[in-house]
Amino acid sequence: MRVTILGSGTSLGVPVIGCDCPVCRSGNPRNNRTRASILVQSRRQNLLVDVPPDFRAQALRENLRSLDAVFITHDHADHISGLDDLRIFCFYTGQPIRIYSNQRVKDFIEHRFFYAFDPPQVGGGVPALDLQVLTDPITLGDIRVTPVPVYHGRVEILAFRFNDFAYATDCSSMPEAGKAQLKALKVLVLDALRRQPHPTHLSLDEAVALARELAAERTYLTHMAHDLDHDETNRSLPASIQLAYDGLRIMIDDGD
Repeated sequence: MRVTILGSGTSLGVPVIGCDCPVCRSGNPRNNRTRASILVQSRRQNLLVDVPPDFRAQALRENLRSLDAVFITHDHADHISGLDDLRIFCFYTGQPIRIYSNQRVKDFIEHRFFYAFDPPQVGGGVPALDLQVLTDPITLGDIRVTPVPVYHGRVEILAFRFNDFAYATDCSSMPEAGKAQLKALKVLVLDALRRQPHPTHLSLDEAVALARELAAERTYLTHMAHDLDHDETNRSLPASIQLAYDGLRIMIDDGD
C-alpha cells in the first residue's frame, strides 16, 4: 500500500497570504503546504481522504486518474470545499463517487452542495455523490477501513485506519477507545498544528506525546501552520516522528 500526502497544511495554507515570516518566505519547497488531504493506494483501490480547495492542483500534480471512494473526516471548508472537482471522475465512469463520513457530515454536504442532489437543469456539470454514513469497518478491495472517532475541540470527527496505516488530522484529543483502534500501526499520520497550544488541534509537543503512546513504527505530522519550519523542526524530533510534506510518498509493506 502507498500513501501520498496530497497536502500537509492548515486551513490558511503555507505560505499564508500577506505573511512575511521566515517559513512563508522560505525557499524550501517542503515549507509550501496546501490544505490537508491524502491518497491511499493499493493494488486494487484508490481512496481519497478529504477534498480540500486545493484538490484539483494536487490531483494534477500526482497524475491522479481514478478514484474508488472518498472518506471525509469532518465538514470544515478546508476539508470539503473541493468536492465539486470530483465530477470529472463521475464523467469518466458514468457512476457516482461514494463518499463515506458520519451523519453530521452527510447532512452538511447535502445542504452545502444542494445543487448536486437537485440539479437545476440538465447539463449543469454537477458531481454525482453517493453519500454513505460509516459507523463500522468496511472492506474495499484489499483495504479494510475502520472509522475512529476523535475530537476536534468539542466536535467529534473521524480518523481512519486503512489496514496498518492510520490518518488522524484536525485532532485535539483522542478517547481511549480510539487509541485502542490505533495500536500496532506501521505508519500513523497525525495532526500537529504549531508549537503553541490550540483549542482544537494538537500542538507539536502534544502530537509527539500521543505518537509515542500509540507507538506506530513511523509517525508523520500534518496539518501544520507557518510557525513550523520543516528542516528545523525535524532536527528537534525523534527519528521515528517527522513532519510530512506535500508530495511525500509512504510505502507500507502488507507482509506479502
